[in-house]
Amino acid sequence: MSNLETIIDFGSKNLRLEVYNEKSKNVYSSTETIINNLEGASIENSLIKLIKNAEKYLSTHIENVIVLYDSTDYYSVDVSIKKVFDQQTKLELVYENLIEEAHFIVSQNYFKDQVIHLKINSITIDEKKKLEEINKELKIKSLILEIKFLCLSKNITKKIYDVFKKNNLNISNLYCSTYVKTFFYNQKFRNKKNLIFLDIGFNKTCCVILNNNKFKYFNTIAIGGNTITKDISKILNLDYKYSEELKINFNKNEDQLYLNKSILNNMNPFKKILNRKNSVQLLKQVIEERVKEIINLSIYSNNPYINTNTIHKFHVIFIGSGSKILSNSFNFNEQKVLSELIFFDEKDSLICESGLNYFKSNESSYTQTKKKYKKSGIFESFFNLFSK
Repeated sequence: MSNLETIIDFGSKNLRLEVYNEKSKNVYSSTETIINNLEGASIENSLIKLIKNAEKYLSTHIENVIVLYDSTDYYSVDVSIKKVFDQQTKLELVYENLIEEAHFIVSQNYFKDQVIHLKINSITIDEKKKLEEINKELKIKSLILEIKFLCLSKNITKKIYDVFKKNNLNISNLYCSTYVKTFFYNQKFRNKKNLIFLDIGFNKTCCVILNNNKFKYFNTIAIGGNTITKDISKILNLDYKYSEELKINFNKNEDQLYLNKSILNNMNPFKKILNRKNSVQLLKQVIEERVKEIINLSIYSNNPYINTNTIHKFHVIFIGSGSKILSNSFNFNEQKVLSELIFFDEKDSLICESGLNYFKSNESSYTQTKKKYKKSGIFESFFNLFSK
């Protein structure tokens, strides 16, 4: 059982644990509800329960875990780095080193933050020739890499590591949940060039824009499904728990919703509001307006890559627990730049599976082993000393 991989999705509302064997088959899964406070007892108690139950079921001790975590504090950094060589050099001799050098530069300039992911968006050799795939036997005279880094404050990562350390768990890799899900789900949309993944969670929404598999844009906002529930509660003057129930049930077809005053049985979640004038329509309006705001703030606000005048059409793929409230009957597509709205059927098991998929990918190796790019010289040593 030593070849097991344990993935934990550290959400705002739930801790989800899944264990996979050497064949990437799920052998155990469990979920605990939490209150996402990195310094609170709720997470520690839920984590202890998750691990103990898993160890008991699997008859083995869990030491290392891969953690998926989302935060509104993630941000991206774009780096273009170039190297010119005196003579033709094999690409395999310089490619990895140039990535490490770019990683070093970002780490030194953003020394209070940790690089969580890096995506190589463009490879140019000999000044103008673009490579779609790496041929390491190829000989080159120059190399340009365009890389997007996804970073998170070390203060936050330390708190995450400390929570797990208290429970004798070592985080072998920390990933951004939205990014690894996008990395995984993108494989299902290879025939579409311009993709916007909108991950609506409990307390946040993350936006990732991909163009021809290139990671173009990342943004997070502190508005999620919980915000919609609070809106429903306030505007319709309903308690929070009932508002959540209405929100969850509203994405079903009208035939399933019993939106008819003649059907007022005890199983109908809309029973309390059907006798109120225009309440059902108001409920739909509240949900639509808040989601329109989420789209505008996460996709359009301060986004240099997309605007309403762009010639490209984008397919918006809704993922995350908060997106499960949406249905194809809603009219969100007021912006001409959005050509299609896709409500992805994201099962809970896919979230941790996406973490395992990313862990096994070639890209993950760039941040799995955090090698320091070494420079020699008095000035570099002086700079490194005072930049820490």
